[in-house]
Amino acid sequence: MYDELIALLEDIDGIQFCEYEWATRPAGNHGTYRIDFDAATDSGDDHSQDRAIEGSVDLWTRGRCNDIAAAVEEALETVCGASWEKTVQEPDPETHLLRREYVFQMERE
Repeated sequence: MYDELIALLEDIDGIQFCEYEWATRPAGNHGTYRIDFDAATDSGDDHSQDRAIEGSVDLWTRGRCNDIAAAVEEALETVCGASWEKTVQEPDPETHLLRREYVFQMERE
């Protein structure tokens, strides 16, 4: 499922996604993605089993770029259903990039 999400993100026109953080962020639209940690663990019979993973997608854009944000949200909806949430920060005063952070959960494969 994670690979499916990454493929959908990388196919979005008008934006470049990469894994983890950029050492030097480009001036234009870009995004990053990562798995943050395992979540929703079942324990029992002296062992635990991971049932889900949690990750995030960060989207930086100049201006609102609602079509790109809608494409990211559609990718999350396709793979994660309703198991994601979005926060939007004020534009960075130096770069003027608007940051949206999407935190998602999905079943472990």
